Parts: sequence; C-alpha cells; structure tokens
Amino acid sequence: MKIIRDPIHGYIEISDKILQIISTDIFQRLRHISQTGLAYLVYPGMRHTRFEHSLGVMYLVKEFIRYIKINSEGIESLDFLEDDEFIDLVSVAGLLHDIGHLPFSHTFENALSISKEVYGLDVEYYGKKTHVILGSRVIDTYLSHIIDKLFKNFNSVNFIQRVILSTPKTRGEKFASSIISSAIDADRSDYLPRDSYFAGVGYGNIDLERLKRSLMYVNDRLVAMKKAIPVIEQFLLSRMYMYQTIYFHSVVGLYNAILSHAISRLIEKDLIPKIDPENYIELNDFLILSKIRESGKEFYDGIVNRRGFKRVKKDVVDSCYKFFEDNRKEINEVMRDSKGLILYHDFYDVPYSEDEIFVYQDDEIKPLSNVSNIISSLRSIKKGVIGYHESVENKLERINNLLKNC
Repeated sequence: MKIIRDPIHGYIEISDKILQIISTDIFQRLRHISQTGLAYLVYPGMRHTRFEHSLGVMYLVKEFIRYIKINSEGIESLDFLEDDEFIDLVSVAGLLHDIGHLPFSHTFENALSISKEVYGLDVEYYGKKTHVILGSRVIDTYLSHIIDKLFKNFNSVNFIQRVILSTPKTRGEKFASSIISSAIDADRSDYLPRDSYFAGVGYGNIDLERLKRSLMYVNDRLVAMKKAIPVIEQFLLSRMYMYQTIYFHSVVGLYNAILSHAISRLIEKDLIPKIDPENYIELNDFLILSKIRESGKEFYDGIVNRRGFKRVKKDVVDSCYKFFEDNRKEINEVMRDSKGLILYHDFYDVPYSEDEIFVYQDDEIKPLSNVSNIISSLRSIKKGVIGYHESVENKLERINNLLKNC
C-alpha cells in the first residue's frame, strides 16, 4: 500500500492492486495535463493537474460508498456493496474517468470544435463527451489487459467504459455511474474544493464531510437525506460561484481562446500527432507548449509572454449573447478571415437543471427543486468574450457592427 498526502482530502491510501494502474505510463501522463487550461495566467496557483484530481475522485468514490452502505441499510438492498472487489472496481472507474483528457483539458476540446466549425478541418469532436469517448478507447489500448487481470470476477473493462460513458446497463453500473457522474458526484466534490484551493479563493469550499455522510441509494437513485438540504444548496451555489468567477472569468476565457486557435493552427499544419489512442502518451501540455511558437508569433507571445492580445471590455451577455449565437456563422467567418487574431469565446453552463437531485424525506424521494427555494431560483450562465491581437485593432469593424445590435 502507498499513502499520498493530498491538500484537499489529507491522506489517500492506494492499494497495491490500484497502484498497478496508477504506475502505468498512460496514467502518469495525467501529471502533465492541466486541470484548468490556462487559468494559471490569471490565477497563478492553478498549476494542478488531472493526476491529483483523479486520485481525489478515486478516494471520494470509496468514501461515498462507505456512507451510502451505512445510510441505506434497512431501506434498500445493496448486495453488491458487500463485495470488496466491486468497490475497488468502482473506485478504478473513478480513477480513470478523465483518462481521455487531451492537453490543457477542455481547452483542447474547444480547439477541436474551432478546428471543425471555424477552419473546416477534419477532426474527431464529440462535444462535452469528447474526452470520455476517447478515454474509453484509451482504456482498450493501454489498460484493458491490466484491468482484466486485476478483476477476474467481472466484465471489468466494459463495466468501467459504460460507467465513464454514462451508458450503464446493470444495476451495479448504474450505481457506479451515479456516484461518479451526477449532480452531486465524486467528480464535482473533488474539483470544486481543489480548484478553489489552488485559485486561492473560498468559493468552492463545501462541507464535504457532511455531504458524504448524508448520501443514500434508494430506488436505484443517489439521494441525500432531508437534513442535508442546506449542504446541497451550498454545494450547488459554490459550483455556480466557481463558474461565474473562476472558470468563466473573462480573461481566463480570452487566453483559453488564444490557445484553442493556436492548437487549431498546429493541427492544420500537422505539427502534432493525430488525435487517436496510439498517440496519447505523447499528447500532453509540454508537447503543445514546445510547438506553440510554430503556430505563429502572435499566439506564442500571447500564451508564453501574456502580451499582444486585448479583450473588448464589453462582455457578451443576455440578449447580446443570443444575438451572437444567432449570428455564429458570421462570427466564425470573422475568426477565420483574421486567422484567429480576432476571437470570440462563449461560456455556457446550467448550474442545476441538467441533473435533478433528489432528497429522501418522509420515506419518499422528492426532487430537491420542490423543497428548496434557493435551488429552484438558479439560472443558467451564458456569456461571451471578444478578444483581438493588437496588430488587427483597426480591423474590428465587423465585430463592432455586431456589438451595435446588442
């Protein structure tokens, strides 16, 4: 057994079995995948990676299961939780949920979107599911033989793949999927406090101890006890504040947009390996940064030296956001014609409605939105940021004309 000291969860114990997966080259690669893209250009402490986040999710999966087992006793039969090998398998699914992330995480996915929609390049892009679809292939390529050897009593590889893809078939898979990917899952319960800690802010601080002690699994649903409603409200409000102030910070968005266009340029010039599992070991942040000069001096100066690009001070929100979305074709033309030196980056998040949360109250399961005025009042966050390189400051007429309609 190994013990890792983590700034968020304290000591994380890693069994010899799971250590065999962590020690592989493909998992160690996550040490070199930034958790939050170029957010460190605004929040210098945000240099943490997918590696420690994945360890944190693995740890929380086991913690969630520990309390679900206690709290659900006598209410729901959860026979599969009596099997230690099943619990280990679910924790491995948590460990590998981000194994498919590309360099700079979601920023690379944005680069694939831009490559396809703005520059017309032939790339694989599956929206928000890109990293999990590619991750399933990565597991097949690099880890399937190890996982099969470690978990002989299960169809273990398919179990993990269906869990991270959120396509569960069995009751056990549905249970695992709800713990790893839902509105109050182990994933969010790690990245909110972790990102908050490294950003140096308090917005993501949640009462994690209280949260995990309130979880149950009833009628094949992950639910929270009624007494935990204030904790769930805090959790969702913390998530909203983190999106508003950190993830959707206008300058963070600007620099991630610059990097996205730079990566698109590298893809267009065939300067980085093709995005397929066979090349994943090579695909990390260092590779992109080592090639960034070849994407263009403007992009290099913007990303490495933090100079050259400016932000239009007026953010695109409310009716203006809708207008820009309705005119996305023209905006893409502006970006393409300027070769990425005029940028538009949009943010979109739904703090609550995408995943309903349920509470266990008076022997019934009720939607949280029915019993919490705070949660029912949460609204989606929509925002756009416009940026440009100083060399094209006199070529903003089309963008300025669009802004006049806001």
